[in-house]
Amino acid sequence: MRFDPATIASRDPQQMLALITRFPRMCEEAWSLGPAGVTVKSPQAVVAVGMGGSGIGGDLLRAVVFDEATVPVVSIKEYRAPAFAGPQTLVLACSYSGETEETLAAYDEAVQRDAACVVITSGGELLRRAQAHRHAAVVIPKGLPPRAALPYLFLPMLAVLGRIGVVRSFDAELREAVQVLQRVTAEHGPDRPDSPARRLAEALPGRIPVIYSAVPFLEPAAERWKDQFNENAKTFAVWNTFPELNHNETVGWGLDDALARLLHVIILRDAVEPPRLALRAAITRDLALSRAGGLDEVRAAGTGKLARLLSAVLIGDFVSWYLAVLRGVDPTPVAVIDELKKRLARG
Repeated sequence: MRFDPATIASRDPQQMLALITRFPRMCEEAWSLGPAGVTVKSPQAVVAVGMGGSGIGGDLLRAVVFDEATVPVVSIKEYRAPAFAGPQTLVLACSYSGETEETLAAYDEAVQRDAACVVITSGGELLRRAQAHRHAAVVIPKGLPPRAALPYLFLPMLAVLGRIGVVRSFDAELREAVQVLQRVTAEHGPDRPDSPARRLAEALPGRIPVIYSAVPFLEPAAERWKDQFNENAKTFAVWNTFPELNHNETVGWGLDDALARLLHVIILRDAVEPPRLALRAAITRDLALSRAGGLDEVRAAGTGKLARLLSAVLIGDFVSWYLAVLRGVDPTPVAVIDELKKRLARG
């Protein structure tokens, strides 16, 4: 199939591709955003609250700071704040629209417990409540699908943690990440007839993507791939991570040959892989994954944490866009989610 401008315009009328290619620039812009009024000092825990495209930022945050944050950092995707949330907890409430009912409920619960709160939103009810409670807010650009606004939903949270001393400064890593993401965009975009993302997408029609992260650090990237296949390409996908999948899902590859051939495994590899995890991936390929209808590996780019994690995310965004075009579906609308929200609003 030709990915010429006319084809792209007809199959991507709302220009999701343009938003994907803006990812590096969004990262630069997002890093400069941030509230000045964060008063919490030395929190005992950090809780990121969000759903869907607004929730993946909390997962990325947890992965980046996991091995160096001075306090626990958790990502919550539900209506409630955890029981430990209180005056010494920093709650980062993230909702692109500001209208996500689960996030609003969790935020209200955190407020009742006198937690220190920062909200990340483009407006809506969440911003109004934050202003009423005099909580700091990061106000991000409007008019984007939440999943396309990921840099704005993730990076300000990391910047806040750096400012209050929970983690070190990531300024230098952000600069490297932007450069790496620019290269990823040039390598995987439709201007390159040999785009690796395009080649991978061309192998996926008629198959179910199974995305595995070779290391736990890339776990949120694997989940993001799954989410983007769901929302952009309107197709089913599953994800898991090493080493956990070796304790359960590996056995599931004993399924019938006909079913195994419907699965296409994508392993996300990191530049930094402990030898035991690399060995697990190799053995699992030999024992089980070779039964799949297809198997590919995608390697994260860069040196720093931000470059590696965000490059893995961005490659997946491109693959999902190519698959949407190949399937003849508009990557932007999410009609089922819209209908679900309408029915919820009716009670």
